Amino acid sequence: MNVRHQTPAAPDADGSVRTLIDDLLAEQRELTAVDRFSRLHGKGAAPLLEGHYRNLVPLTAPRPGEQYAFEVDLDRCSGCKGCVTACHSLNGLDEDEAWREVGFLVGEAAVPLETVAEKKAGGLESRRSASSPAHFSALSPSGRSKVIPLQVTVTTACHHCVEPGCLQGCPVLAYEKDPATGVVRHLDDQCIGCSYCILKCPYEVPKYSAKRGIVRKCDLCHGRLAEGEAPACVQACPNEAIRITLASPAEVGKRLRTPNRGEDSAARAAAWLPDAPDPALTVPTTRYVTKSSIAGLRAADHDRLSPQPAHWPLVWMLLLTQMGSGMFVMAAVAGARLAPEPRRFLLISAWAILHAGLAASVFHLGQPLRAWRAFLGWRTSWMSREILLFGLLSGLASAATSAAFGGSMGWDIGSGFSGVLTWAAAGVGVLAVFSSAMIYVDTGRPCWRGPETLVRFFGQLFLLGSAGAAVTVGWVEWSSGFASGLGPALATVAFVVRTGLFVWERRLRAVARPDASHPAHLAVRLAEGCFGSLLRIRLALFVVSTVTGGLAIAGVAGLGPWWASASLLSTFTASVLKRMLFFTTATAPKMPGLP
Repeated sequence: MNVRHQTPAAPDADGSVRTLIDDLLAEQRELTAVDRFSRLHGKGAAPLLEGHYRNLVPLTAPRPGEQYAFEVDLDRCSGCKGCVTACHSLNGLDEDEAWREVGFLVGEAAVPLETVAEKKAGGLESRRSASSPAHFSALSPSGRSKVIPLQVTVTTACHHCVEPGCLQGCPVLAYEKDPATGVVRHLDDQCIGCSYCILKCPYEVPKYSAKRGIVRKCDLCHGRLAEGEAPACVQACPNEAIRITLASPAEVGKRLRTPNRGEDSAARAAAWLPDAPDPALTVPTTRYVTKSSIAGLRAADHDRLSPQPAHWPLVWMLLLTQMGSGMFVMAAVAGARLAPEPRRFLLISAWAILHAGLAASVFHLGQPLRAWRAFLGWRTSWMSREILLFGLLSGLASAATSAAFGGSMGWDIGSGFSGVLTWAAAGVGVLAVFSSAMIYVDTGRPCWRGPETLVRFFGQLFLLGSAGAAVTVGWVEWSSGFASGLGPALATVAFVVRTGLFVWERRLRAVARPDASHPAHLAVRLAEGCFGSLLRIRLALFVVSTVTGGLAIAGVAGLGPWWASASLLSTFTASVLKRMLFFTTATAPKMPGLP
């Protein structure tokens, strides 16, 4: 048996023996750095460099019609990331979490050779040279010039916008804009982790914390500002490139939201910061100042296309809810042509598929137990409206399905009442799918424009709804030996919608691919560059679903339901890939980043 030998405790001067417990207690009695600072502050003594730091914050609190805002001097920022480190340390962020980031604007400038001889290339005078190619000939008419690279460092955090997209889109009201300071704060205890605010913010400010299941963001160190202290990023910057100023939301909105005559969104964005999101979306209050001409610069990561998250729970949720809603639409349209038995099975299938989609949506939430509050933001959030409409659809779908089964069990339920419930469910289903589409249209991302997104969502509703109804009705009638012709008719609807969507999408890609100004240009480039194999698989699935759909319409060999099932399977698989690409290719303008 091993015996652990301990070093005997050394006796004190008075002969008493000090133990390890005595040493630990003595250590605890020593003041920490926080304790020493607290005592120093309590005595009225000014902290070290207090006057220096107080020059970086306003002398007074915001008055009515004002709010706090960042001001960044691009000429002073060296890209040392001291602000990033200070923000990370003070706020106790996770290892892979950052509320402040640093990026670059890059470009070129033509500098006369005599200027290069006098000044070092890339120095302050060179940076102040015009960076636009239109100025090259003006700089050196004789052609004796040297083209030098330019780089401007951009530090960015939350812009505490006048009209925050995160606040307006949150379904649970987990954001608030302080009426006294204008600071946009995130309320962690109310967040359900849906991450919709990340899509709504054009600047990628909110960050999802997988460990906590919620989103978090910069709050301008509002606690420090309340005590007259500068935020961590401001105080840590060695070059005083960041400071806090007072901004007038009315003036900022007038400057960024009201375009000059003939000015487009790109020109408005360049007036704020080149190659950045259109400021009219949320009206950011951050002010970037520089003595240089940076209008011709571009983000260092401008040409870098990175796939976005696939959001698989949303993929399944959207497809299944659209399919279930579409099947209710088909049941309502078919009406009296549906025999009681096929009608019951069609409604129960639609009900099951719809609720499977609603169940899948829960897996997208970081805090699903808090999801009961998701209706609170119905005034401004399309997600809240979607949740309310799908909740109503669930009730109507259950009532319509129960009524159909009640009639078969001898309950005194008129067929007319069951038909009214089916039509009500179909109508609410269409509204719910519309609200689903508006969730993404409302983000302002170019590739999610209203016309294209609505075509995609309602196309899937009618395609999957008719294909699913054709399979259900076909199998019930095939097993009973009764053929009403409704199965082939529904398969024909699916065939027409499928072909129309295919032609429309091919046309959209052909137009957007060569046109760099087209809203879908970057999405098409990303899809063809990173997901070319998936596009080829989708094409093969389209051929299979079209051929088998045609066989189902014709009822070849008396195997109509089999052909319809094969068509539905290939169609649904292609729809899964299509909806995955809908998310992964959703490129959007962002703040300048790293190359």
